[in-house]
Amino acid sequence: MELFGFSILQIGGELPTLAVLVTGLVLAVARRGRLPHRARALMISGIAVLLAVSLLSLTLNLVLPHLLDVGWAGGGGYRRLRLFSLAVGALWAIGYPVGLGLLVAAALAGRPIAAPAVDWAGWTPPAGDDEGQPDPAPQSPAPPATQWGGSDLPAPPATQDRT
Repeated sequence: MELFGFSILQIGGELPTLAVLVTGLVLAVARRGRLPHRARALMISGIAVLLAVSLLSLTLNLVLPHLLDVGWAGGGGYRRLRLFSLAVGALWAIGYPVGLGLLVAAALAGRPIAAPAVDWAGWTPPAGDDEGQPDPAPQSPAPPATQWGGSDLPAPPATQDRT
């Protein structure tokens, strides 16, 4: 009975991930008109890889305790069990980043390349704006600041707004 409790916990822990992946796969297939072909293909591939890796990992977690319980580890079975676990771990270590990378590629492949709002490469300054005008006078240094951030100079007189 303890093994079944472990199996139920494994299924319960993996079920949300499987539900999200299956839902994503169904939506990617059902709403294929909303995504460009390349992005959709990358998304379906990524979800399929992640789904396969999750199912493989879940299968290992469900089968491993039962194989140990029935004595499969005896008589050279331990070596087979270790190799099986190593193979599943290697597939998971390769499959998870590949699936996630395909999903990221799908997100980026679906975005059009935005053109710049202004073509600055072809910009030239207008002719004649500054012709005949002297360079602006150099700015005077800033007045010394007091302890509280003010200035020792008197405030300029207020000018009336002429609008």
